[in-house]
Amino acid sequence: MVIVEEDAALEPPIQAKRACPACCCFSYRVPTLRELYSQDKRLLRAILLIVVLLNAPVGKYVLYPFMIFSTWIHELFHGLAALTVGGSITWLNIYPDGSGLAYTVIPVGVFQRAWVASAGYQSTAIIGGISLMFRRTNVGARIGTCGIGMLMLFTCILFVRNAFGLAMLVLMGLGLVVAGWYLPPFWIGELYALIAATTCLNAITSVRVLFFVTESNIGGVASTSDAMTMQNITKIHYYVWASIWMALALWMTTMGIFVNFETQQKQQSNDAVIEGFQDDRHPLTMTEMT
Repeated sequence: MVIVEEDAALEPPIQAKRACPACCCFSYRVPTLRELYSQDKRLLRAILLIVVLLNAPVGKYVLYPFMIFSTWIHELFHGLAALTVGGSITWLNIYPDGSGLAYTVIPVGVFQRAWVASAGYQSTAIIGGISLMFRRTNVGARIGTCGIGMLMLFTCILFVRNAFGLAMLVLMGLGLVVAGWYLPPFWIGELYALIAATTCLNAITSVRVLFFVTESNIGGVASTSDAMTMQNITKIHYYVWASIWMALALWMTTMGIFVNFETQQKQQSNDAVIEGFQDDRHPLTMTEMT
């Protein structure tokens, strides 16, 4: 149940629940600003911190593991896109400055090139947004965190070929697996939400690269940016592609925050907290909506 004030200026939250065998319920919410901040204030602050620091020349090193993770997941989706069109991944390397490169071999064709070039930003936005929806499920957060850690280790075995990438990703992968297995429910939920948000915000945390970097030398290999590659393929200006990817990241982040899955136990806990705020001395009349 949700408790709202009768004289609230905004519309009351819309909520739909459906029980499932795994003791989860689907909850679609359009919360008031007060509710949104109350329930997700740590996540909202973390998102703001990630966006600001990862776009700052020095600030990104404050969140160094998240920068490395953001690069890894971006390059991984380039590689996975190549596999879906019948190509292969030759290697996937991550470098100390936070840059990375997935070297792929794909069949000749305009669609194949465009699909692989656009996969980095569009896939991180979509998968990150969907992952963010499961941040309030204990099982989802544990499986997600452990799964990402094992995927990181798997890519190290198959694709990563430079020393720094291997060392960093193995440490991070093992750390995520251990964290996903042993952390208490609250902290694993917080960690998982940060990982999902970092994935979803990949385009937004790469604003400088998206709009102002068209060519670069990564690990001794000269390459064009994803947006510039799309311009070369489609003849549509790279600013348009950069803007589309950024808009998609914003949209999926918003959807990930507003739409969420919750376990019944956690939903009942949230209801209890909300009910705890009721007080006969409160000057506003309270209405109960089920």
